Formats: sequence, structure tokens, C-alpha cells
Amino acid sequence: MQKQLSRVLGFWDVLFIAVGQVIGAGAVALTGVAIGLTGPGVFWAYICASILALMTSMLAMIAGSVLPVVGAYYVWPARLCGGWFGSAALFLVLMVAVVSISLFGSAFGLYLNPVFPFLSQNSWGIVMIVLIFLLNYLGLRIASALQTILVLVMLAAFGIYVGFAAPEMQMSDLSPTMPNGALGFVTAVFVLKFATTGATTIVSLGGEMKNPHRDIPLVVICSTLLVGLIYAFIAFASIAVLPWTEMIDQPLTLAGQAFLPSWALTFFLIGGAAVALATTLNASIMQVPRNFMVAAWDQLIPKKLGTVNSKGVPWFMLNIVLVLGLMPLILGLDINSIARAVGIATALPTIIILWSVTRIPKRFPEAYANANFPLSPLWIWVLFILSTISVVIGVVILAQGLTVPVLVTLLVWVLISVAYYPVRRMQMKGKGVDLDLTTRDLSIFSDSPVSR
Repeated sequence: MQKQLSRVLGFWDVLFIAVGQVIGAGAVALTGVAIGLTGPGVFWAYICASILALMTSMLAMIAGSVLPVVGAYYVWPARLCGGWFGSAALFLVLMVAVVSISLFGSAFGLYLNPVFPFLSQNSWGIVMIVLIFLLNYLGLRIASALQTILVLVMLAAFGIYVGFAAPEMQMSDLSPTMPNGALGFVTAVFVLKFATTGATTIVSLGGEMKNPHRDIPLVVICSTLLVGLIYAFIAFASIAVLPWTEMIDQPLTLAGQAFLPSWALTFFLIGGAAVALATTLNASIMQVPRNFMVAAWDQLIPKKLGTVNSKGVPWFMLNIVLVLGLMPLILGLDINSIARAVGIATALPTIIILWSVTRIPKRFPEAYANANFPLSPLWIWVLFILSTISVVIGVVILAQGLTVPVLVTLLVWVLISVAYYPVRRMQMKGKGVDLDLTTRDLSIFSDSPVSR
């Protein structure tokens, strides 16, 4: 079935997709928070956060090189651990995607509405979401070209921000590194890790890359460290133009107003912060529906949901994700109250995916032996444990202050995600389909040196 898809993505396409996925409005919103935790040490905290993000991405990066496949976030758990695990990961990913789309749309409108007030915040979000979805209907090549253009605009905006502050940037601005002690610095690192994580989402496009075995690990490493460095210098610029104590818990716009001309500040807000949200959304739209496309091929969900158009786009699933993503904005819901719950929900499929990846060396020894970065079983488990601990710490941080309704909503969706597979398996058994077999079909790895 993967033969329906064309390998259209080269190294630079994948790199821009990954950079756009990682760079969101995190630097604008989280830099001030991190300064409150560790002062001028925010520069080094960003560097450490990107290294930590890379460490926790290693398993997925290696798996993407060994078993490149379309819809990897569903396929790996299903093929390596069983359909139940794949199903649970799939529906948790859907929840994250739907709320994230609404969140990105709302945040996009937050930056555009003050400049162009003829549309409301949510209306701007709806316009942005619809436009990006429409371009994705035209195929991965068009969506990738859009991503490249948006990322270049975004980098130009960030470059202007740092460039205007450059004359004020001195090494002395980076002291003291830990005014609140080591605990404050470590907490800042874990907070900023969320702003530097996300490059491994490209693994769900592995089946449509020209050279995934080489490009996936190379792109994950380059994009994660590059974004960490960009964020670090943006933070450096902010504490160079204002006393760092004035930036505590403040957005970058406060520093920008102090040294940027009005045109540059506007360009930074729109071309930097707003476009950063658009690139993250575009990257998510490219990869999330493909997980459901493969699940439809397996008959885990109705086959029609996996239908692709002439451009290889799972258009039916794209329609569903679009409608679900727009609903909170159309209804005017306050999605900010559940934004942190999205981070928690993201952690749940992450643990399932990482657990499945630890099985690759034993299940597919021949393929693993040809990996670009083969690790011993000991190091695989060390990375799994470290990644899981990192995820759990992040959950604890994000869970602070969550309301009961949000927690209940999260719990209900988790229960639905867990309960769906047994119900669907029973339904399909009555139709003569063994879902345990279809969700373990290894033909999806036909382009990898997999022994059956």
C-alpha cells in the first residue's frame, strides 16, 4: 500500500520541515519564564535544553533510520508491540493534534489581530488553518515548498531581532549564570526542552523521503541543535538590551520595544512569532493524517479514511482533522486552559513509541546492524530510561495548576484510546478480519532490509 506514495522529500525539504516543526512561539513565551528561573543563564539553559531534547530523540531518530515508514508513530507501536499499543498511540496523537491546531490558530490570531484588527483573533486563526490545509491538499511537495518559504521568512525575522541587539551583546551579560542556584537552572532546562523538541515528527514521513536512512538522523541532529542555538542568541539579545531582572516572566516583545524600530518589531511579531506558529502547524498537518492513513489500511479504522488523492494526500482524514481542529475556534472555546494538558497527552504516546523502539534490535537484527547509529542494548535501555524520566518530569511540571475539568477530559480521552481497540477487534472479527494480524503486517517495511 505504501507504493501509492511517492518519495518526493530530499534532505533540505526534510530539514526545513523539522526546523519549522521545532521552532514555534516557544521562544517568545518561554524565554521570560526561563529568565525568572535562572537569569542570564537562560543562554546556556537553551543550549542544554537542545542537547537534552536531542538525547530524548535518539531512539526515534535511530528507529527512523532503521525502519523508515509512513505513519511511524502508529506503525512502530503496532508492528513491534501489537495493535492495541498502536491504536492507543494513534488516538492520543489525534487528541494532541486537534487541540494543537486550535491552539496554534488562536495564538497566530493573537499576533495578527493587533496589527490587522478587521478580523478577530479566532478569525485570523481560522483563516491561517484553512489556507495551510488547502495547500496540503495539493501534495507533500507543495506543502514542503511552503514550509521552506515560511522558515526562511521566520529566520530573517529572528536575524533582525538579534542583529539590532548585537552592538549591546557582551559576554558579561551572561552573568550570573545561576542566580537561583542549580535547581533553578535545571528547572529552566526542562521548561525550555519543550521549545526545542519536535524534530522527530519527521519520522512519520519516512516512507516519502528519498533517502530516509541517511536524512532522518542527520536532520534530527542538525535541526534540534540549530534551533537551540537560535533560541539561545534570541535570549542573549533580550538580556543584553535590558537588565535581566526586567525580563522576568515577560514576553520578548518587551525587549523588542526597547531597541527595535516599529517596522522591525512588527516584522518580528508577524514574520517571527506568527510565522513560527504557521510552520509548526504545517509540519503537523503534513505528518499526523498519515498515521491514520496506515491505520485505515490495517482496517483499525474504516478503510475510507485512508483514501488518498492523485497527489498521495490522505484527503478524507485531512478533512476530519481540519473540522475537529476548527471546532474550538468556531465555538469560541477557551483552549488556553487545556494547553498544558496537550503537553501531558503528548507524553503518553511518546512513552509507547519509545518502548516499541527498544524492540527493534531483537525483532529486526539485520536492519539494525545496517543502522547509521547502532547502539548496544545497554545504551538503548539507558536512553529509554533517561527519555522516560525526562517525559515524566515534564508531565509533573505541566500538571501544576491543571483544573479538574481539564484532568477529567484528559482521562476520558485516554480511556477511549485504550478501549477502542478491543471493541474494534470484536467488530472486525465478526466480519472475518483478524485485526491482530493486519496491525502486525510487516509488508509496510518492504523498502527496509527486514527479515520476516
